[in-house]
Amino acid sequence: MLTEQLLKSPGFLYKLNETYYYLGKWICKECTQTDAADCVFMYHMCRDSQEQSETNLYFQKIRAYSDFALEAPCNPSKTKEDMTALLKNLSDTELAKLETQFLQFQEDYLKYSG
Repeated sequence: MLTEQLLKSPGFLYKLNETYYYLGKWICKECTQTDAADCVFMYHMCRDSQEQSETNLYFQKIRAYSDFALEAPCNPSKTKEDMTALLKNLSDTELAKLETQFLQFQEDYLKYSG
């Protein structure tokens, strides 16, 4: 299930409908930062254009924004509850878009984080 996969992954910023959300191991939170949302747009644009160095730059920026958005203390059960509710309310189309974004994140995480 996608929720379980997200809960095992580092935080990243995903676009759901017209709203951006930080989703990951310790976070399920709406993003209200324009700069962070702009990075998601640039990340996908560079990725689609196969500009590796620029894709890496924006990937790292999004990861940093996601880490800075974390709130202490972490509450894993609340994160899981919030994420489950969020994903449950997505249409099949939006869920498929999130799955695609997550697969891209996984590919780039392996490529740029190691």
